[in-house]
Amino acid sequence: MDIRYNSVIHQRLQIFAQAANWQGLLDYLKSLSRSNFRTASYVLAERVLPTLAADDYWACFANIAMLDRKAFLVTFLKAAVVMYKEHKLDFSDSRFLDFAHSTASLDISLDRQKSLKTVLPILRTTAEVQMLLSAFCGTNYQKQLAHLLAADESLPCYHAAFLIMRRFDHDAETLQKIMLYVLKRSTPLSFNFVSITRAYFGVEKLAARFSLVLQPYELSRMEAGYDGFVSVMTKIK
Repeated sequence: MDIRYNSVIHQRLQIFAQAANWQGLLDYLKSLSRSNFRTASYVLAERVLPTLAADDYWACFANIAMLDRKAFLVTFLKAAVVMYKEHKLDFSDSRFLDFAHSTASLDISLDRQKSLKTVLPILRTTAEVQMLLSAFCGTNYQKQLAHLLAADESLPCYHAAFLIMRRFDHDAETLQKIMLYVLKRSTPLSFNFVSITRAYFGVEKLAARFSLVLQPYELSRMEAGYDGFVSVMTKIK
């Protein structure tokens, strides 16, 4: 069983972090045994990285996580989620976006998959969701949708998905596949999303029953921006 805390390891990590000695921190982590390294990863994610200022965090990210993504990426993403929720950082930093761009041309990227699955559901705005989708996927909207549908649901993610679906307005088969995939989530939000997008795009062939009837003004409200979209999504109980 993993040991999540060790006071000596915590103290050593904290000394390196407070001094912004990223090379010393990396060398120390590499010197640890496998079991102590796992403990250090917990301590970094939960107790050390979240105490850093945003600029120091991203400097540490660039100098450690980017040098060995397999060993450190998940640890740093866990800390970033905590810091974002506490309004200590955002994901527009050039060092994170440079990392995202490095994965964009790849058909398959575990780094991209881990990052978007972790970060997308916590983002507060559609603009942030779109920024990261663009950084990690470029203008490949099929790839963007795939990552949106693989991540846990949120209203900003559903709004971003709706905006991408509008690009496939005349592709009923693709729209139907998206809706069927979302239906498999079997959550109130997913059912609401499929209900309103089915009505908006006029997709009839779905193996599900929908009692919802939306008025034309409600459908047009979905085009008015995030607030309008959310008002329709959350109206349905």
